[in-house]
Amino acid sequence: MTKVAAVDIGATSGRVMLAELTADGPALQEVRRFANQPRQHDGRWAWDISALRDEVRAGVLAARDLGAVSVGIDTWAVDYGVVREGMLVGPVGAYRDPRHAAGIGVVDARISWSDLYAITGIQRMPINTIYQIATDDPQRLTEGSTFLMVPDLLAWIFTGTMAADVTNASSTGMVDPRTRQWSATVLRALGLDQACFPATDEPGTIRGAFDGLSDLPLIGVATHDTASAFVGAPIEDRDTALILSLGTWALIGAEAVGAVPDARAQACNVTHELGVDGTVRLLRNVCGMWLLEECRRYWGRQDGAEPDVPSLLRAAADAPAFAAAFDVDAPDLAAPGQGPHTIERHVVGAWDGSRGAVVRAILESMVARIAVRAQEIAGLLGGQRGTLHVVGGASRMDMVMQWLADATAMRVVAGPVEATALGNAVVQWQALGAVGGLAQARAAIATLPEIRAFEPVGNHASWQEFAGRLTA
Repeated sequence: MTKVAAVDIGATSGRVMLAELTADGPALQEVRRFANQPRQHDGRWAWDISALRDEVRAGVLAARDLGAVSVGIDTWAVDYGVVREGMLVGPVGAYRDPRHAAGIGVVDARISWSDLYAITGIQRMPINTIYQIATDDPQRLTEGSTFLMVPDLLAWIFTGTMAADVTNASSTGMVDPRTRQWSATVLRALGLDQACFPATDEPGTIRGAFDGLSDLPLIGVATHDTASAFVGAPIEDRDTALILSLGTWALIGAEAVGAVPDARAQACNVTHELGVDGTVRLLRNVCGMWLLEECRRYWGRQDGAEPDVPSLLRAAADAPAFAAAFDVDAPDLAAPGQGPHTIERHVVGAWDGSRGAVVRAILESMVARIAVRAQEIAGLLGGQRGTLHVVGGASRMDMVMQWLADATAMRVVAGPVEATALGNAVVQWQALGAVGGLAQARAAIATLPEIRAFEPVGNHASWQEFAGRLTA
């Protein structure tokens, strides 16, 4: 059956997966895994694109040897590179660099927040591409240069084709979701030459031969990893479900058709990113497993090795419930270098400083914030929704899945863990004619044995009270 290579790179690691569509459903095999961490470059955080290029090439060639007939690349969103005369100009900045926050004021002076949101519908966050561009000094996006987001940059490296996948372009704060094109109004306000921005294309477009291999086309998938994760969620009815992609970030939202920015959505700071088949991802970012990952790194420096997640979850299960709450989205917790000592400044309540107590506070505070955002998004869409699909690495944490069911009063369907790689593969299978459409692919994903359901057990009021402490 059809085998494809799904390259999925997140903000902490990347991997190349061999995805096969069999008569019994989809099957995945990890071909290569590699670390991905930003590094300091002239005092700013930046990504090592050369290292990513080499890892992707090695992984894809290995997948080809195993029978892959195409390749697709997805990565995290908002970060970009600039190409001029066939060369990468300057570093590819990392979104967690705290300097990007200064871009908000620069952009606001050129186009008001209300006008910008009315055009693009993208939530206001310092990491947004538009604010990164505003703090680029000297400005690299000048005549003759080309703007490429990270997965499009990698696709250009391997194919020579310059294009902009619409799912990732929409995260920049410079695309109009109605037209699914770059907004001339926004670019003009920023003083940017529209010629620097390649035309947007839709998932499923063949970009070219990977690394000159005529038998291995690179297919433009939903290159924003959240867009691919939404594709890989086994939903039956998009009108009754919410989706949570839970990894380093928690992206909570819904797949909608025809959603456009309005005043209610702006008041909730809800984003309108674009998905496959003409859809809009109406969602909010919440800090996901980032702080747990940072604490693991902090403790790893103390112990000589990072503590494993299962042992930390067991310790958290034994810690007192609802003892300590904090705002997981506090701006000063977004930069690298976090640990219990930086979180403690934000805590309402008390913890004993044990690892179990710290992890419980992180996870409970995250769940409570997700539940609030879920309620806001459901309200924008017309009322309560009954099912919450949770995909991504953290969907395997049964304790957290049950907490989400209780906090949201929704049935939680957990899995697949590899929703992003599966969503990447689904778009390739569609482009190759191996599946008839998204509904057929999702039905196949729903048969995976890892899919589990969690029902609320009745302590919703306790979660509501805890969530109230986050904003008190």
